[in-house]
Amino acid sequence: MRPIIGISPSVSDGFIRMRQNYAEAVIDAGGVPVFLPYTDDRERLSEYSAMLDGLLFAGGADLDPKYYGETVEFDSVEITPERDSFELALFPVFFETGKPILGICRGIQLMNVALGGSLYQHIGNHRQDGSGAPCEAEVKEGTRLSEIFGASGKISINSYHHQAVKRVADGLTVSALSPDGICEAFELPCDRFFVGVQWHPEMLYKNDGNSENLFRAFVCEAKKIRG
Repeated sequence: MRPIIGISPSVSDGFIRMRQNYAEAVIDAGGVPVFLPYTDDRERLSEYSAMLDGLLFAGGADLDPKYYGETVEFDSVEITPERDSFELALFPVFFETGKPILGICRGIQLMNVALGGSLYQHIGNHRQDGSGAPCEAEVKEGTRLSEIFGASGKISINSYHHQAVKRVADGLTVSALSPDGICEAFELPCDRFFVGVQWHPEMLYKNDGNSENLFRAFVCEAKKIRG
């Protein structure tokens, strides 16, 4: 059976609103995507964690700065309290299972804050206009990310964010940096698949080998859980 990959979605006015790219990337990598309804019920969260073989924290609005000990400092900060509550309740329950986790854009930020890190609330010139113009990141040698991509060094990425990881949570290893020193990816330095990226590989994977390999590596680890 194909592994089941949970995707934490955006919800607006009672409707799940997500780009289809996330689901398509999981399907093409060999998984079955499932969008997860919000809940703070511990029993339901445990059921999610038991059912899923992998978890993808997707992109979306900003995390409330209160979760990393700050107050809102910029008008650009857009908060969705229901999503924050759900993901921060789901994270520790799923994390303790040891199953693979992939975070994209907001996802890497959520993972970092959930483990005790902090964020830059606003970074100028990082949110693009949606044209998909490429930028660069430097992948560090010897990281899981370099193994997934088959090499270290400069890669082409896309950037649609105005926030980013500031203080990296204890225990995480930065595996890619932008030219201005922003954390573009991190991971847990162990056999477990726990990878966050600041860019949007779900928008690139059909034409970019690195992005395709990232989803395939993630789903491959989930397959091991499925057996």
